[in-house]
Amino acid sequence: MMVDFQGICQIAYLGGNRVEKRPMLLIEADAGGEPISLVMQNAETIRLVSPKGEAISITNLKAGDKVLGHIEKAGRHFGMKVDETLIER
Repeated sequence: MMVDFQGICQIAYLGGNRVEKRPMLLIEADAGGEPISLVMQNAETIRLVSPKGEAISITNLKAGDKVLGHIEKAGRHFGMKVDETLIER
């Protein structure tokens, strides 16, 4: 609802919604003895960085490739840090 300085109201629709199907890729790795996983869009424009600073496209990633990463204690949900506990069985 939009309201002007005199209190006159009007309904307004803002924003948009788009649903897309995109291929995703599950990447599982070892980080100093700890297993980690990452889900990324499977597209040549999505890249990771090698220890030499070179970009590696997700589509060219092979088992045994080394990539740089930053490990945080907190989890993330939609990019925001969250305090979480996760037990997989």
